[in-house]
Amino acid sequence: MKNLCIAIAIFVWLPVVSQNSCSQFYPTEEGKTLIIHQLNKRERLSSITEFTVLEATTEGLKIGMILKDKRNEPITEATFRATCSNGTTLLEPESIMSGLMRQYEAMEYRITGDAISIPNDLNVGQSLPDAEVTMVINSGIMNITSTVKMTDRKVVDEEAISTPAGTFDCFVITYTNTLQMGLSRTMKSTQWIATGLGMIQEETRKENGNLITKSVLYAIN
Repeated sequence: MKNLCIAIAIFVWLPVVSQNSCSQFYPTEEGKTLIIHQLNKRERLSSITEFTVLEATTEGLKIGMILKDKRNEPITEATFRATCSNGTTLLEPESIMSGLMRQYEAMEYRITGDAISIPNDLNVGQSLPDAEVTMVINSGIMNITSTVKMTDRKVVDEEAISTPAGTFDCFVITYTNTLQMGLSRTMKSTQWIATGLGMIQEETRKENGNLITKSVLYAIN
């Protein structure tokens, strides 16, 4: 369950990255913090994630993440970087797995996969590239393999959405989210992202439509 929470937190964070000279989306002010509340299937608070812009330059962006439990006690921390190429923000594969890397830092591991991309210009009907990242850990007895996949990424709508942080005009992106950590789990995700802020809300559901987790932008500091 802890691994699932970390992976979901990282997916929530994905569009909260940009670069101050190449993207119209997402926060680029150094010191700005976005507080995200993760809710369980009953829409009760299960964890809290804080994302802080640590560094914003013409070369890229550095973001600090603190994942906390519902009592506001830290679970894990990570630092991520993003770069820009041809008007697209790219998140490197190592960044996707960094929350898991902290658990296995004493072991040998290797990470392979794709950068996850968010283009500057989003339009309803647009398809976005798939991405897959694999981490193989040598535990000394056997190899442990964790794979994260994002497929069928599409911009499906534009709409206004309200959270405790305010009301925002958003693009709506859907994708299939597959986590394989021993067992494979396939989920359907819908994400609302806004200019200058990134993720405002995300819902992840089972294939039958039942809610697994919901994340909302709770505050901006």
